[in-house]
Amino acid sequence: MRFPSSLPMLLLVAGLASLILALVLLPRPLAAWQVFAALGVAFALASLHLALAAIARSAERNLPAPIGSDLEQLQDVRWRLSENEARYRALLDGQCSAIVRRDAARNLTFANKAFLDMFAAKADEVLGKPFELELCEPAEVEPLAVTAAVRHQRLVQHALTAMGARWIEWEEQLVAAPHGGGLEVQSVGRDITEQRRADMQLAEARDQAEAANRAKGRFLAAMSHEIRTPMNGILGMASLLLDTEQTPEQSTYAHAIDQSARTLLALIDEILDFSKIEAGKLELTEEPFALAACVQGAVELLAPRAHAKGLEMAWSVSPQLPRLVFGDEARVRQILLNLLSNAVKFTDAGGVSVEVGPSAEPCNEPGCVGIEIKVEDTGIGLSPDDIRRLFTEFEQADAAVRRRDGGTGLGLAISMQLARAMRGGIRVASTLGKGSTFKACLVLQPVEFAADDAGQGPIGEGVRVLLAFDRPLERRALGYALASAGVATAEVDFAKAADVLDAALAEGRPFDRLVIDGVEGPGAAGGLLAKARQLNRHAKVRGIVLVNVLARASLSEFRTAGFDAYLVRPVRPASLMLHLGLCRPEETSAVVRAEPAVPASPQAGWKSARRVLLAEDNEINALLAKRVLEKCGCEHLAVANGAEAVAAVEQILRGETRGVDLILMDIFMPQLDGLEAARTIKQLYASAPVGTGAPPIVALTANAFAEDKQRYLEAGMDDYLAKPFDKSGLEAVLHRWFSDHGGNTDAAA
Repeated sequence: MRFPSSLPMLLLVAGLASLILALVLLPRPLAAWQVFAALGVAFALASLHLALAAIARSAERNLPAPIGSDLEQLQDVRWRLSENEARYRALLDGQCSAIVRRDAARNLTFANKAFLDMFAAKADEVLGKPFELELCEPAEVEPLAVTAAVRHQRLVQHALTAMGARWIEWEEQLVAAPHGGGLEVQSVGRDITEQRRADMQLAEARDQAEAANRAKGRFLAAMSHEIRTPMNGILGMASLLLDTEQTPEQSTYAHAIDQSARTLLALIDEILDFSKIEAGKLELTEEPFALAACVQGAVELLAPRAHAKGLEMAWSVSPQLPRLVFGDEARVRQILLNLLSNAVKFTDAGGVSVEVGPSAEPCNEPGCVGIEIKVEDTGIGLSPDDIRRLFTEFEQADAAVRRRDGGTGLGLAISMQLARAMRGGIRVASTLGKGSTFKACLVLQPVEFAADDAGQGPIGEGVRVLLAFDRPLERRALGYALASAGVATAEVDFAKAADVLDAALAEGRPFDRLVIDGVEGPGAAGGLLAKARQLNRHAKVRGIVLVNVLARASLSEFRTAGFDAYLVRPVRPASLMLHLGLCRPEETSAVVRAEPAVPASPQAGWKSARRVLLAEDNEINALLAKRVLEKCGCEHLAVANGAEAVAAVEQILRGETRGVDLILMDIFMPQLDGLEAARTIKQLYASAPVGTGAPPIVALTANAFAEDKQRYLEAGMDDYLAKPFDKSGLEAVLHRWFSDHGGNTDAAA
């Protein structure tokens, strides 16, 4: 609705008239003049409003259209900026981390709510002013400055806050100040007091655990020594007792003592090994060794136990593997013995086989080769639940196993850790009631192959061998070894062997080597060999008979039946190749050397009786060592501690008594321990007249760890013999030194 332009003026005149009338009527009653006064004010205000509205309309009509639109846009932008600022502020105030900015003068230009709450401050009290934290201790890093060369840093401060002393971690960086005001330092801090406290508790717990581990290590070392010392007496005396004349009953008891002591020692060694692995102190040596000899030694050690149960036991090593590898032979043998002993323990019929060959999985280690050791048995097998906990410490597949067979349940767990230390592992496949197959994969470095291996063809080319016996595991293992050497091999049960010979002749490919089990007897075995020779008259058919250790009495009958050679189980593949006439000339001597030579008498390796200085404080162990020395044809001079050993050497050097060819030195002795005594003795001989050579000093100790042996050798000992030792162990040391070294018997005569 539009009004006449004169209306505001009329209203203004009416209003003024009403006010004048009100003044005239002022002496009148109050109500009348108030009414006119109110009307005057109302008319005046109305006229003013209408005048302003008219002015606004006029301005709107007279302004250009774009300017009006820009004003609306500016208002809209201001509203959005205000909204974004509120949202931004709410976001920063909602942060748990303290956020603050400071300019070049270190004055705070911004602080969020978390910062203000952390230090119980108000924004108007801190903004625009410097704010310094009250530190409980100096920080390792100074706060970032605008002029700093770095643009980012992290520091931790221990400062007083509204909650007391707290650890605060600050993330600081240089940022652009608003409105082009240069640079500011923005700091984002978070309270890490609880985290730091947890870290300190964790570090303290770690230190305590490490201290406990060190204490446990010292305890185990001490216990190892304390246990092995009496064990040395038990095993040694049992060994001496077994060498004496006994009644059958006494022999049974002596063997029981010996076997029980060895079982106890094996359990102790197992626990000590596990403790070392658990403490992360397992160390592997890297020395060249023959893989086949390692496997052979483990198999032959357990073969008597397997044969006593009527089990087959066979092994083979692929010729595709290097003859020598770098590694820890003792630990590889330990894995083998654990796997084999379990296989024999849980197998009552059938047998156990070991096959060693290249790993099926490619080896990614440069310069190394993957080796797979497969141990297969026909035993009781394992259920899936048993397999899942098989490698857990102190676990066995069945509670009945512990009651029947004993054991710690550590063997497989230790073997797995050893295999992992050799960059491999152990896998198992099993069927309950049918048997198990364990595969240990190891990564070892091969020793460079001999140059004369190159360019030589298969050694068994043109030769055909028939394995005619009823032991499938042994037959398969020997067949694998022969086939790997390029020998054409057939495997068959003895009952079907005659038909196979006929079929081979019909094909024009008769056999010229025959391997038969001696269990068939000289008559049946000799008859089959005779038929093979009759069918192949143009070749000299060689016959080999396989026998157990206890069957040697009938060997003459087999020779009469026409057999060329015999092999005692477990059969060594290299020996089989030798007796089949399939070894190269250079390999024949190697196989012969591999057979252990037994001296005709204990002192056959040296020319005359030798004299040994024995320093041992334990009376039983001293008695054992003296008796073994006497049986080896050695004289002995016994003392009870290191000080007496030094005194004895001084007497020798003064010419008061005859010299000695060897010193057996116990390590832990009263008054003067073995290491100190050895050092003193070496110094005495070094200062003696020229030509007085020091005898070798052999450490006798119950500390059986590898690092102990190394420590003793570095301290000046010449050799090492771990307790418990038996007659064969001490004999080996004597042969090692007396066969290769001249004596010192007359050095101070």
